[in-house]
Amino acid sequence: MRLFTGILVLVFLPITLSVASSATVTNGESEALTLVLTENGERSEVVLAVGQTQSICPSGCFVTLPNGDRVVLSGGESVSISNNRAIIE
Repeated sequence: MRLFTGILVLVFLPITLSVASSATVTNGESEALTLVLTENGERSEVVLAVGQTQSICPSGCFVTLPNGDRVVLSGGESVSISNNRAIIE
């Protein structure tokens, strides 16, 4: 029975790690923002209301900010957007 439990841990561990490695982005601007994400070759848009925080890019991605700047995220970063700039921690 112990072997079976160990196998379950190994099977579910990668799923846990991928969820934990998402980046978070917070809109510190005075208006809503639209970010363009390119993840695994697929483009999508994320709209953030003022003060909103959202998890993005669980597998890493490129983010195009409203001012045209591009940011590369690998996952796990905290990004604040304020004064038209991205601050990555």
